[in-house]
Amino acid sequence: MGRGISLVVLCAVSLIRPAPAQHVPLDRNLQKQVTTLAEHWWKARPPTRFVEWDPKARAALETEARAIGKIPEGSLEEVVSLLWADAKKLGPKGTLVKGKLTIPTPYGDAWCWWASGTKHPNVLIGLHGGGEGAGSADESRGTWVKKGAIGIYPQGIKLVHDTWNTVHGERFVLSLLEIAKAQYDADPDHVYVMGMSMGGSGSWYFAGRHADLFAGAAPFSGVLMASPKSQVWTKEEVTAIQHGLVPNVLNLPMYYTIGLADDHTEPGTYLYVADMLAKLREQYPGGYSKIHFETFPGMKHEYPPGEPAGAFKYLFAQTRDTFPAEVVWEYAVTMFPEPDSGDFVPRLPKRIFYWLGCKDPVDRQLVHAKRVKNEITLDCRGTKDGAKSITIYLNDAMIDPKEDVVVKNGTEIVYQGKPAPDIWTVLETLDDKLDRSMVFDRRIEIVPTATR
Repeated sequence: MGRGISLVVLCAVSLIRPAPAQHVPLDRNLQKQVTTLAEHWWKARPPTRFVEWDPKARAALETEARAIGKIPEGSLEEVVSLLWADAKKLGPKGTLVKGKLTIPTPYGDAWCWWASGTKHPNVLIGLHGGGEGAGSADESRGTWVKKGAIGIYPQGIKLVHDTWNTVHGERFVLSLLEIAKAQYDADPDHVYVMGMSMGGSGSWYFAGRHADLFAGAAPFSGVLMASPKSQVWTKEEVTAIQHGLVPNVLNLPMYYTIGLADDHTEPGTYLYVADMLAKLREQYPGGYSKIHFETFPGMKHEYPPGEPAGAFKYLFAQTRDTFPAEVVWEYAVTMFPEPDSGDFVPRLPKRIFYWLGCKDPVDRQLVHAKRVKNEITLDCRGTKDGAKSITIYLNDAMIDPKEDVVVKNGTEIVYQGKPAPDIWTVLETLDDKLDRSMVFDRRIEIVPTATR
C-alpha cells in the first residue's frame, strides 16, 4: 500500500531538575492535623465526576487547610501519603462483578469492562467506535489490550455521534480513571487513551483537553469537531477547528493514522490538524515533537498493516512529562457537542492544567508558560486580567527552593520571592486529578504591583 503524507517528528529532551529538598518529617501534631483533614476531605469529596462539590463543604475544607498553614520544606511526600491513606476505603469506587464495573450517574447506572492489572499498573483506556444508536465496549476490549495494564473499556452512556466528546462521555471516563487511581493503585504517569473511529475522535478530544493526564494517545481514524462540519474530505473545506485542543498537546506523545479513502471518518479535519501542528512546531521549537501521524492513500476505514501494534510499541515506551518545562494552554468554555435538553450536567470546567491554574478562564484564552530553573516567563493572551488571572503551582522538584523564583509577564517582573509550601496547595492539587505524581506544595498568585 502506498503511503501519502507522513508526519513523524521524534526527539528526546533531557532536562536537569534540581533535586528535591531533603525529607523533613512532620511533628506529631502536624501529622494528626493532616490525618484529620484527609478524613474530612474524603468524606466530603463527590463520589464521581458527575457530582459537583458542595460549595460550603469545600469552603470549610479550605478554611481548615489554611488554618494548618505552612508545611516544612521537603515534607511533600509525607503529606501526600497521609492524605492518600484512606483512598481505597473512602475514595471513589464502582461495583465490579465478573469484569464489569458499574457506577451510578444522573443518566442511570453506567458500566465498563474492567481488566485488572499488576501491582502499580499502567492504565489503558479503550474507547469504542460507533455513532447514533451503535457502539459496543466489546469492540474496544478486543482491540486495546496490554498485558499487566488496567484495561478500562467504557460503554457509551448514550449512543450518539461523538459520545466521548459529550458532557456525559467526558465525565464518565474521568470518573473511571479516578477509580483506577484510588482503588487499584494505578500509575498516573503511565495512562494511555486509545480508540478507532468515534473512539479515535474521543481519544483526540481527551488528548487535547486533558493532555496533562496522559502519557500517550492513539486517536486512529477519527475526526475533530470543525466548522462548517466535521465530515469533510479535504483540509481546504475546514474553516475552523474546535479550539481548546490542538495547542495543548505540546508535550504529549501521540500515534495515529487515517486512510485518505475513509468514508466513515473523512480525513479533512485530521489533515487540517497536521498543518496546525506543523505551524505550532515552528512557533514553539522543540514542542509537539513526539507526534506520529500518517495518511494512507486508498485506505478506507481500517488499520494499516502492522497497526495498532505499532502504536502500542511506541506509546507504551513513553512516560508522562509530569512537570514539563514549557506549557501551552488554550481554553474552550464551549466544547462540541454542547449539552442538549436530555443532559443532566453541564460541561466540566478545567481550572488546572499541568502547573498552571486559572480560577476564571475565558473562552479562547491562551497561556504560554516557560520555566528555566527558577525563572518563569508567561505570555497571556485573552485572559480576563492578563497574568493576574494565572496561578503557578510548584514543588521542590521543579525549582531550587533556596533561591528566589522570578516570574515575568513578557519582560515585566510580576513576582519575585520564595513561595512557601502549604497544606491547602497540596490538597487542592491532589484533589484536582487524584494524581499522586502531579501534586504541588506551593503557589504563586500574580497580584497587582501595588498590593505585592
